[in-house]
Amino acid sequence: MSELEISDPGGAVKLDDAALVQACLAGQEKAWEELVDRYGRLVYSIPRRMGMSPTDADDVFQDVFATLLRYLGSLRDQSLLAAWLITTTRRECWRRGRSAMRGVELTETIVDEAATPFEDVDRWEREQSVRQAMRRLDDRCRDLLTALFLEPATPSYERIAERLGIAVGSIGPTRARCFRKLDAILRELGFEGSE
Repeated sequence: MSELEISDPGGAVKLDDAALVQACLAGQEKAWEELVDRYGRLVYSIPRRMGMSPTDADDVFQDVFATLLRYLGSLRDQSLLAAWLITTTRRECWRRGRSAMRGVELTETIVDEAATPFEDVDRWEREQSVRQAMRRLDDRCRDLLTALFLEPATPSYERIAERLGIAVGSIGPTRARCFRKLDAILRELGFEGSE
């Protein structure tokens, strides 16, 4: 494989994790960028869910991907990359948290409410499928769905209509059409949760 084939709005083939790892090992910079793009949010979300500050989460993120780069060639099962990243990230969080926890008394019962690594992987794969499908939508649908559901502060319908050059009353019907397009793309990608 001389060129990296990654998912893009044009619909190029998405590499599975094992192929992506091989492309990284072959020195393809775009493969590493795709790998970090694919799993960066997952890695960052773990320390944040564990109560770490954004600064500490950034440090964990950097350390995990530096560790991955160092051990990429020795991964036993490259198709389990997401599980490896989850486990490594949790271990790094625990390692960093150990010194902060010294001197803190523990209660007799500790409830682990965190999702299992496999639940995290499943959720992450669903989110990745949705991101991939969003990239394949036309600009109008992608911009509308992003404004409605993905921006930190959802703008008013009036602002969305003004920004996209559409009537306020057409936002609802356009949103419905965009959801149908998104659903069709997800089905094409084999996403099971789109029914």
